[in-house]
Amino acid sequence: MDAIDVAGLRREYETQGLRRAELHPNPFEQFATWFSTAVNSGLPDANAISLATASTEGKPSARIVLLKGFDSRGFVFFTNYESGKGHELTANPEAAFVAYWGSLERQIRVAGRVEKTSRAESEAYFHDRPRGSQLGA
Repeated sequence: MDAIDVAGLRREYETQGLRRAELHPNPFEQFATWFSTAVNSGLPDANAISLATASTEGKPSARIVLLKGFDSRGFVFFTNYESGKGHELTANPEAAFVAYWGSLERQIRVAGRVEKTSRAESEAYFHDRPRGSQLGA
C-alpha cells in the first residue's frame, strides 16, 4: 500500500471567516441562508447531511442521509424504521447532524431530539420515491 501524506492534505481557506455580527440570531434562518446559497451554487447533493446516532450503550454510528425539509420546528429526514438507524433512534432519540458545503467553506452542526413524522407524511414520502428506492428501503 502506497503511503499518502495525509497530514499534507491541506488547502488554504479563502473566505473571510465568520463574524458574529453577520450571523442571523435565529439558527434556523442562518441554516436557511446557507442552505439556499448551497442549492443556488449548484452544489450536488446540497441536502446531504451526516447523521449521527448512538445505541443505548452509547456506541455511535454515522451515515449520510438526505435532508427532506426544515422549518422553525426542526429538520426532516426519512428512514426505514427497521434499519439500524431506525432502531437506534427508537431506543435513543437523541441525534446530531452536520451539513457540510466544502466548496463554500461552510458547515452547520445540529443536535437534538428526533421525533417521527406523521404516518401520512411518511407514507406520502415513500410513495413519491422511485420504485427502486421503495424496494431498497
